[in-house]
Amino acid sequence: MPDWRALCTGPHLAIEGDDVVVAFDGGRTHRVRVRETDEVYEMHALVAGAAAVRKVPDLALRVWRYNRAAQLVGFRIDVRERVWAEGWVAKAGLTAEEFQLVLRRVAAESDRFEFLLTGKDVE
Repeated sequence: MPDWRALCTGPHLAIEGDDVVVAFDGGRTHRVRVRETDEVYEMHALVAGAAAVRKVPDLALRVWRYNRAAQLVGFRIDVRERVWAEGWVAKAGLTAEEFQLVLRRVAAESDRFEFLLTGKDVE
């Protein structure tokens, strides 16, 4: 299996170390961290920091509801009260198209949820 960076060729993707910055039409971007295990590539994106969501009413319930509707992406609140998006893809038989599908979905859903929670494009 090639390095995951070789799977990231294409428009609107910029590799920065272990991160990929995905650009969207309209100038918005979102950063996704890629981690590799023996069998999968994990993708993690910060949706919003604790300060940005501190005053969001019923945050845990909103994250749970968003999870119910999301595909390929899951959301969680960490111990520091930040909201994260996560996705993964198995390495076996992986193509660049499949890798980018999950990568772009994690970025897009993170960016969308960030806007719904905060009204901003910070992350």
